[in-house]
Amino acid sequence: MSFTTVDILLALLACFALYKLLPDRKYSLPPGPKGWPVIGNAFDMPKTHAWRTFAEWGKKWGPIMSIKVLGTPFIIISDPEIADELLGKTGSLYADRPTVQMALLTGWDRALSGARYNARFREYRKLIGKVIGTKGSMVKFYSVEDYQANMFLKRIFQNPEDPAAATRKTAGAMVLHLTYGYRISEDRPDPFVTKVESAMEQFSEIHRTGAYLVEIIPILKYLPAWFPFAEFKRKAAECIGPCNEMADIPFDYVKEQLNKGEENNSFAADLLKDKSISSEKLADLKWSAASFYAAGSDTTVSVVYSYLMAAVLYPEVQRKAQAEVDSVVGRDRLPSFQDRDSLPYIDALVKELYRWLPIVPLAVPHRAMKDDLFRGYYIPKDSLVFVNVWHFLHDPTVYKSPSTFNPERFLGPNPEPSPIDRGLFGYGRRVCPGVHLADVSVWINIVKAVAGIEVSPAMNDQGQVKMPLPETTDGIIVRPIPFECVVKPRSEHLLHVLDEALKDGENVN
Repeated sequence: MSFTTVDILLALLACFALYKLLPDRKYSLPPGPKGWPVIGNAFDMPKTHAWRTFAEWGKKWGPIMSIKVLGTPFIIISDPEIADELLGKTGSLYADRPTVQMALLTGWDRALSGARYNARFREYRKLIGKVIGTKGSMVKFYSVEDYQANMFLKRIFQNPEDPAAATRKTAGAMVLHLTYGYRISEDRPDPFVTKVESAMEQFSEIHRTGAYLVEIIPILKYLPAWFPFAEFKRKAAECIGPCNEMADIPFDYVKEQLNKGEENNSFAADLLKDKSISSEKLADLKWSAASFYAAGSDTTVSVVYSYLMAAVLYPEVQRKAQAEVDSVVGRDRLPSFQDRDSLPYIDALVKELYRWLPIVPLAVPHRAMKDDLFRGYYIPKDSLVFVNVWHFLHDPTVYKSPSTFNPERFLGPNPEPSPIDRGLFGYGRRVCPGVHLADVSVWINIVKAVAGIEVSPAMNDQGQVKMPLPETTDGIIVRPIPFECVVKPRSEHLLHVLDEALKDGENVN
């Protein structure tokens, strides 16, 4: 068989095209475990608490490593400097999110946390930033925050057998009040709080890394719900209603109040005061409010519940925190935001709560929007980038005895790094826009808990102490696993002080 000049030229042209289209072979993906043909490392993906497995992989394969799942590279980062450089200093290159199939199937793709990097995402950020984008913008919400934190004490004393319920109810009440101007029912389970709790549990569940096969094999989403391998489809169907209700019902409440001319100074009301908004913009307003609401409620629940656990496991921390509050504030009033600068141990306590059991231990993955070369490694377009925040905050080379709860690590002339500076609230253009809301909500609830509550271990029927296990649930947003403890007012006088404070805050809007 002979070749003509044309054949040879065509062959050379084809080789050149392949050379240009294929990645430069001088560069390769970051190191990682060898996978199987086609499926890659699909069966290596952890089913629960993935951050612990990723931390072990990081020890073996390095601070930036990779695996492949059905052809999609997963870049796993175990070094905060690399995370800062890759995600914080590359503009919009890694600002996108991957398509979460379960979010698409349930409607949760409309929430800010999972929104693609597009015009809608930028609109959400703009709307949220307009109301709570700075520390100064939170000042107008201080009275609501203070009132609801006082109500937390009342709720926990009314039902001391279940402090977790009071914590959840308060977080929901606070964010409903701030977001929609809605005051919850105190004498019965509130329907709004119940709906958001259910929706947020489902949100965390559907975003669990590696939990659903449809995330690895997206074509499975076309299976009918009755198919034997389509449990995920049935789970998704359960989530659609709660997802819609969480956004629709409280937003409709605000619109109804404004139409009646009633006073409402909430986040959603501020956005709705523009009467010329289009239906498309209205949908953006609704989902920016829902995103604001969803993120704020879960953060507060997780951190306050962590404090109750820490107070049981480390009673000396509780004593030191109470001593500081008593010395600065006294016992004839409850602490307020005006006391914050005078309470350094409380600030250190909050930082340690963030570090000890981080709220989002694996962060929400980023997506590479185009091919990139980073430190000699090739990162293809559509790679998913996972940041192991849990490892950052439990690295023994940075935090002494990282499993030990110790607020004093953040005090003195050489404090350890603040968790907020190590990815706690995200990176780059995906930094949580509600970080200032989280800051004030968590601080005021923690300082009120320190001032008002005495926390001690529960006892079993044999009179033995029941100590909690310092571990969290699984999912994208985590909480301490359920535990028992004994809570009571620090004194009878405290109850009188609380009653007076609640009377003063009854008319807060």
